[in-house]
This record gives sequence, structure tokens and C-alpha cells, in this order.
Amino acid sequence: MEWRQSAVKSTLVVAGIYAALFVGHIFAAANNWDVLFRLIALKLTLITFLLGPCIAILVSSNVDGQRKKAHRLGSWISAPLAIGLAFAYANQSFDFVLSIGFLCLTVMVHWVTFLRFK
Repeated sequence: MEWRQSAVKSTLVVAGIYAALFVGHIFAAANNWDVLFRLIALKLTLITFLLGPCIAILVSSNVDGQRKKAHRLGSWISAPLAIGLAFAYANQSFDFVLSIGFLCLTVMVHWVTFLRFK
């Protein structure tokens, strides 16, 4: 039960950062600040593909594999975010190949990083 509380807190922290960056990228786009927009978009992309490790690192302790459980939670959240990211990179249209590619990349990144967490 304790791992859930820590994982939920970590997830909320990362979600807050993600939401702030998302709002920031909309604000940067609306003001034609291309460099800032691209930097924020890069950060959003990295967080999307590394959500599991981001959440796991923030978990306070690793008793009973808490970080692996938190990583697993983040990987499930990352999958729909990857499809949404593919939608954004395809100029707000659905591209099946790009969506599958982003989803596969997310799964591979989370699988490799999951094996590294102890």
C-alpha cells in the first residue's frame, strides 16, 4: 500500500510538470516563439518516452521493489501519451505508422529501463 502512495505522489509531480510544459508550449506557439516552442516540445517528447523512469526515480524508497512498480505504472500512462505525441507530430492528424512507431519506441524504452531498475 505504501508504494502506491509514493507512486501516486510521484505521478502527480510528473503530471504537474507535464501539464505546465504543455501549457507553456501552447503559449510559446501562440506568441511565435519558435525556439522556446521547440525546447518545450523536446522536453515533452523526452518525458513521454521516459515517463516510467521519471516516476520511478521520484519514489522515495525502493523497499519491496517500489521503483519497479512505479515504473510499470508510468509505462502504462506513457502509451496513450505516445499516441497523442504522434498525433501532434503529424500536424494534428492521425498517422497509423507514426503512432505504431511511437508506441513501439515507448514500449522498447520502458522495457530496457525496466530491466535496469532494481
